Amino acid sequence: MSSPELFPSLLKIVSALAVTVGIMIVVAYLFKKIVKRGSEIDNDDLIKILSAKYLGPKSSMMLVDVLGNIMVIGISSSGISMLTEIVDPESLERLRTIQGQEGKQVPFSDYLKRLLKSDGSKLKAQS
Repeated sequence: MSSPELFPSLLKIVSALAVTVGIMIVVAYLFKKIVKRGSEIDNDDLIKILSAKYLGPKSSMMLVDVLGNIMVIGISSSGISMLTEIVDPESLERLRTIQGQEGKQVPFSDYLKRLLKSDGSKLKAQS
C-alpha cells in the first residue's frame, strides 16, 4: 500500500471510531437521564445504613434505619433476614448519642484536595 492510499483509509477508520464513541457517549447520557428520572422517589432520609459488620466472606450484619425504625438484619449467601428490631428506649437513645458523636463524615475528595494542595506547594518550593 502506498502512502496516498493509506491516508484515506486511516481517515475513514478514525472517523468511524469517533462516530462510534460519540454514539456511545450520547446513549450513556440519555440512559443516565432516564434512570435518574425513575429514581426521584429515592431519598436518603428514608433508608439509612447506620452500621455494618462483616462476619465472613459472604455474611454480614447491618444496623438499618427505615423510616425511624431501627432493625438489625443479617445478610448471607442464602438471603437476607431481619434478626431483631430495636424498640428499647434506652438502646435507641444510646444509638442516637453515638450517631451524634460521629457527626458528618468528611468526603474523601476533601482529603485528596488538601493533600494535592500541600504537595503542590512543596513541589513549588523545591523547584
